[in-house]
Amino acid sequence: MVQRLSDLLDVSDMTGFGQSPEEAEKLDNLLYDANLLTSLLMQADDVTSLQEIEEQVPLLKTSLGNTLGAIKQRWRSQVQTEYRPFHSLGSLLSKIEDTSALGKRMVQLSDEATATLSTVQVDQFKAAIARLLQRRAEIDKERTSFTADNEVELFLGSLAKGSAKLESVTPAVLRWLAEHDALDLFEVRPTS
Repeated sequence: MVQRLSDLLDVSDMTGFGQSPEEAEKLDNLLYDANLLTSLLMQADDVTSLQEIEEQVPLLKTSLGNTLGAIKQRWRSQVQTEYRPFHSLGSLLSKIEDTSALGKRMVQLSDEATATLSTVQVDQFKAAIARLLQRRAEIDKERTSFTADNEVELFLGSLAKGSAKLESVTPAVLRWLAEHDALDLFEVRPTS
């Protein structure tokens, strides 16, 4: 349980869990239950103490499960907003000759993020998220290095988030798209 608690707290840090009051309360309850059990274990010296420990263990297990469920709910939302758009941007970039390898890795990143949602064990979930965050940092760095233009980077960043607007298609963006034979990969639609 100690390792599971440690992994859960690491996952909490990696995902930003605990920022809302409800999430902070979940973490506070988990830490309270863990500290209470630790205190009971350290002071155990008779049958009554052991019975208290026996009663507290299931409460900590429940608290661990509830916190993991809440973290996964937050992570599901993050995957949807922060990783899913990489699929469409990656698909687009994979059609541009100079960026096809990067585009394929972006699609793969999106797919891997979605796959983490079905990870059951906390230690495996932690390892999967750590790998994902590392790969995302590498892809983000590579994406910004190949554009060499701030306006193009802003446009691609907006595309990755699914929030690109027509106003973000500046002359520099149009030129970059034309240079990469990508003008015909876009269409304009009203938002409502």
